[in-house]
Amino acid sequence: MRSLGFLFKVLWSPGEIMFLIARNPCFGSPLLLLIGSSLITGAVVLTKIPDLPLRAIEHSPNGVNISDETKDQLREQAASPAAWIFTMVLSGVRPVLLVFIISGIYFLIFTLIGRQGSFKAFFSITTFSLIPTVFRQIVTMLSALLVPSSSIMLDELGSLSPAVFLDRDSVRPIVFAVVNMIDIVSIWTLSLMFIGFAFVIRKTISRRTRACVVIGVFLFYAVARVIIRIV
Repeated sequence: MRSLGFLFKVLWSPGEIMFLIARNPCFGSPLLLLIGSSLITGAVVLTKIPDLPLRAIEHSPNGVNISDETKDQLREQAASPAAWIFTMVLSGVRPVLLVFIISGIYFLIFTLIGRQGSFKAFFSITTFSLIPTVFRQIVTMLSALLVPSSSIMLDELGSLSPAVFLDRDSVRPIVFAVVNMIDIVSIWTLSLMFIGFAFVIRKTISRRTRACVVIGVFLFYAVARVIIRIV
């Protein structure tokens, strides 16, 4: 119940809430919110844009080599009950794995340079920091419901970055991929992590060091994601 009261207050009063979470870790309500929004989004996207994965493959470097027969098979597989079950299970598990991996990485790094809080505290702060991603899920659902499915791409779905104003066919793939990573939700999430981790690390660690760690991990992820998209 305590985490329920903190659920959205962390968005406009992050310092106060992160201080309380660091002293009394809790993550039940935000984790359920992340799981719930992911499940609903997965169901909406799968219902409205069942061929989205296929179109993502078609626009990949090797997508032009896919035969019509293979495409028909992929469409049948996407519409099968097994695909529905797999998608919903993945949608429910993904937020938990994401929080666990992110909190684990920061816990390890700050342990090496000076940590005070427990893993549960890091897990709680990370969970609350990811609450802004719910807005991305909302945009994803609205896009799936309102935008013609033929004009939606997988990497643009739910995007809140300047890339929505770019014509991806007229710019280099690497430029589009980099701009697409400049996302409002990502910046918001990183800001909450920067604030929250201040309460679970040693006071001797400077703000600059904390910022370098928080942003550095994200940049590593962003570079890896851009490389995967353009290869």
